[in-house]
Amino acid sequence: MVEKRVLVPFNFTDYDQKALDYVMRTFAGQDRVFITLFHVYTPLPELDGYSSPSLARLKTTVASMWGEVREKEMDLKRVKEDLVGNDFHESQIDYQSKPGTKNIGAEIVEAARNGNYDTVIISQEPKKASRAFRRKVHDALVSELVNTEIVIIT
Repeated sequence: MVEKRVLVPFNFTDYDQKALDYVMRTFAGQDRVFITLFHVYTPLPELDGYSSPSLARLKTTVASMWGEVREKEMDLKRVKEDLVGNDFHESQIDYQSKPGTKNIGAEIVEAARNGNYDTVIISQEPKKASRAFRRKVHDALVSELVNTEIVIIT
């Protein structure tokens, strides 16, 4: 049996939950399927080397933002545990959280290529305000990922 590697970009929205529901319906109980939850966050500055009193408020804000990043990583771990509780083995589920250095479409393409994923499952909110943004992500995936199955959940 051939191994299948699935990348699921995840940003903690209701639509991302729909993508997870699809993953569970489609792949639960299959031994040779490996899922990676992929989260990209805005890079945050390191301010430890600065001792200026005027930076105290900024340091507090950045420390709070780092706390949010750590919280999202814990949330990814909980999502993994939920998948394990729904007929996946722990070794089948992985997650990555990284600071974004490019647009989200390029980040997903890079992750898909580097991880040799067969399938990318993205969620899409069908609202007018997000269409242009999602279209750019969709276009990047379709034009850059050759021989990769792309599933769009709305």
